[in-house]
Amino acid sequence: MGKVVVKSTQAIASENLRYERKFVYDTGSPEDIIDAFVLSNSFCFREIFHRRTVNNIYYDDQAMSFYHQNVSGDELRDKYRLRWYGDAFESIENPVLEIKKKYGSVGDKFSFALSEKTFNLKTLSTKEIQENIVQAIEEKHTPELALKLANLAPSLYNSYERRYFLSDCDTFRITIDYNMTFYNPHFANYEVSKAQLPDVVLELKYKVPHDKESRKLTQQFTARLSKNSKYVRGIHLIHHQQNN
Repeated sequence: MGKVVVKSTQAIASENLRYERKFVYDTGSPEDIIDAFVLSNSFCFREIFHRRTVNNIYYDDQAMSFYHQNVSGDELRDKYRLRWYGDAFESIENPVLEIKKKYGSVGDKFSFALSEKTFNLKTLSTKEIQENIVQAIEEKHTPELALKLANLAPSLYNSYERRYFLSDCDTFRITIDYNMTFYNPHFANYEVSKAQLPDVVLELKYKVPHDKESRKLTQQFTARLSKNSKYVRGIHLIHHQQNN
């Protein structure tokens, strides 16, 4: 399979790459964590967006290469997902195909909007949705990207609630994710495979030049720094459930 996005080392170094530091709280409500570690932080965070539900379809190849890259901690890692927003998970409206690329500890993201496209997970099969999305990508973006996606398949469904915060200096962003739910896309009725995690994930995002300053901020968190890939945790969860 040909690469969709190919970058030289020089190009990577010159871009506005960012860190995404994740802190997992296995006790406490989202509201308590927000009050104690976000709104009370000395960097004076404020909420900048309304709460919304984030929905994803993750893709992988037959060898589960993206999953294994993440588990092994490969220096170069890819992640493909279709993302949309809304409380009704089955209703895919105005989705965006996102390709996340990691170069060691920093990452970049490429987005391909499929505005005005609507699909329904309950009326279309996984294969039909895949075919529709590949066609939409080919029409709105590039045949190369459509070909890449055609050689992948849904490997995980996922949704969670998210809240958004920005520091007073406009340098640091925090998202709070909770009510994390996962489904196995290989089930004819995906809802019967529903599995959930009780954790709250605080994710701190900032550009590379601010890494040193970020340490003053993270010293005010009590949770552990974690890789916490939702993709990896979700794969583990649905396959553990399937084997039991």
